[in-house]
Amino acid sequence: MISPINDRLTVDAVIFDLDGTLIDSMDVYCKILNLTLERLGLPPASRKDIMNAIRDGDFDWDCVLPKEMTVPKEELIRNARTIIREIYPRTFQKEVKMIEGADDVLREIAAVGMKVGIVTSTPRFLLEDKLYPLRGSGIKNLFDVIITTDDAANKKPAADPLIVCGKRLGMDRDRMVYVGDTRTDIKAAHTAGMKAIGVLTGIDDYEGLMTESPDAIIDSVVGLRRVINFDF
Repeated sequence: MISPINDRLTVDAVIFDLDGTLIDSMDVYCKILNLTLERLGLPPASRKDIMNAIRDGDFDWDCVLPKEMTVPKEELIRNARTIIREIYPRTFQKEVKMIEGADDVLREIAAVGMKVGIVTSTPRFLLEDKLYPLRGSGIKNLFDVIITTDDAANKKPAADPLIVCGKRLGMDRDRMVYVGDTRTDIKAAHTAGMKAIGVLTGIDDYEGLMTESPDAIIDSVVGLRRVINFDF
């Protein structure tokens, strides 16, 4: 599924979100969270509730915790975060995969001389586990810059991390496009003065992405070949 676009976008840099855009991590998140809830003696959360909890960038624990709890919510959340930090690295490295075809598209983009970057809402201390499949595919070194939540004052949907990315690349933001799977990504890109492309491999569906009027919506990053001009 590709939304109409009159001409292919001509840009000098392609910046990517990470989760749901370059890596297929939603099932891994569901597993980690439900393992955590099990260890806390709580019922599992549905995939829909987990997706709703992470939809806007911050994790909304109210979406996955039961309405009635014998332990104060703040204590449960602290304990949950401790468990997640314990099981996260091994589970992520074992199970996360790249979106099919993403490695080939990244090589093509880099080969024509475009800058390539990542802007993610992941904190720096968790980043290396998420980059595990990119290292395995031999493409981690293609990225000119990687921006995490530690690099900007505010995270998406604020424009801050994308502005930082543009500064580190030394490029005009109107010559950059941001590719992401959520309406938060699209909003952040447009606020930063970048073009925006939505992908349908993550959290938001077509209708959700359309609420922020992206320049294009594609099934996955493989579709970038049809919406970005690689011939310049």
